Amino acid sequence: MRRGGRIKKLAAILTCAGMVFATVSCGADGSAQNDSAETVQTAEAETAETTEEGNVAEEQEAAPETGSEQETGQDAQQDPQVWEWDAADEETLRCAFAKGFGGRAGVCVPMAALSDAARMEIVKGQFNSVTMENEMKPDSLLGDKPNIGEDGFPVLAFTVPDMMMKEIKAYNDSVEKEGRKLMVRGHVLVWHSQTPEWFFHEEYNVDKPYVDQQTMLARMESYIRQVMEHYEGADSPYQGMIYAWDVVNEAVNDTDGGMRTDSSWFRVFNSSDFVEQAFVYANRYAPAHIKLFYNDYNDTNPKKADGICRLLEQIKANPEARIDGMGMQGHYDMDFSDVLFKQAAQKYAAVVDEIQITELDLKASRGFDGENTEEEYRKQAEVYKSLYDAVKSLKQEGVPITAIVFWGTDDRHSWLQSANAAGGSADGTRVQCPLLFDKDYEKKPAFWAFVDDSKLEAAE
Repeated sequence: MRRGGRIKKLAAILTCAGMVFATVSCGADGSAQNDSAETVQTAEAETAETTEEGNVAEEQEAAPETGSEQETGQDAQQDPQVWEWDAADEETLRCAFAKGFGGRAGVCVPMAALSDAARMEIVKGQFNSVTMENEMKPDSLLGDKPNIGEDGFPVLAFTVPDMMMKEIKAYNDSVEKEGRKLMVRGHVLVWHSQTPEWFFHEEYNVDKPYVDQQTMLARMESYIRQVMEHYEGADSPYQGMIYAWDVVNEAVNDTDGGMRTDSSWFRVFNSSDFVEQAFVYANRYAPAHIKLFYNDYNDTNPKKADGICRLLEQIKANPEARIDGMGMQGHYDMDFSDVLFKQAAQKYAAVVDEIQITELDLKASRGFDGENTEEEYRKQAEVYKSLYDAVKSLKQEGVPITAIVFWGTDDRHSWLQSANAAGGSADGTRVQCPLLFDKDYEKKPAFWAFVDDSKLEAAE
């Protein structure tokens, strides 16, 4: 959910990134957010695409056989409860989460982090799930200006995310244990923010009217098909690396749980139909092992949670759609209520098969000025512990939370350090310390709230 800067100095970053991932080791420290980087839009020749509907249908029918051949490997990758651990995994989030609630430990990683060895030590040493901060969002793949193919649809440019995927794959190829590999959480296919406005207009021209609904659905389908074929096609070197996709992000408003209307998607459709259809297309082109999620913030608000559940039920009622889970973004603050969290999670679990906390961070106490960090860190650890206790309690009740993903590695690089208008953001007026590692990449008490809460007193 974060609106970051774009991707600069890619050549230098990529060179450094190769060296960072080549150094394989466990545990240390890292960072997250404002380093995003200016997305380079390179007009590449796309792999030859079949335009006949018959050929697309044939590929669809062949997909299940490919999936079944990989079933055993995918099962091993996706079930933390069967992974093996050793001494090197002690005091890591990935091991603690696998044992604590049977889920993955995830982190948001921008392109710029790849050139920071200390940050990547945290990523490689602690996590087994990576969400790209901005690099897989529509504005990265579509670019500032449309590049229209012969079929009349935008040709997507995967240059930037593929740089990251290449380095992640190289790292994974050097790691034997499944629990240490960095699987990718795709974020995001359909979102009103960070989608170029020209995508919604006639002739891809913002000075012209919005397109009609059928034209917009065709554009949506083309977009989702290109993404899935690029990463899951038979010739893709990245096949099987992505274990989940946020199909639609933040379509529900914060007031009454109705649809968000300040969205070009909504302006075209004037209804929630586009959300439903996004899951139809995602189901059509995504292999079965990829879990499909709806993702939103302010996720514990009872009215909004009820509205989200109505939307989830609408999607599930469509036999052509598939939705596997709800992404609770988890942009919380020090007033976090474990009671409201559990109530919301129970509501979502009554509709979908699993829940993931997808963008977790914790805004600082009101009045915190960055001085008394010891006290603030202690309070932060208590709040995080209450969240984690709730997750484990829900697990005992049969509510399947399958991942906790932190929105960044360290406090210095958190998006909350600057003002942002996106949901769950900070206003830029206060110092923030929202993550498990401080600005110097050292573990904070909050880390032990998840890994070993018996150390909390010592950490204070």
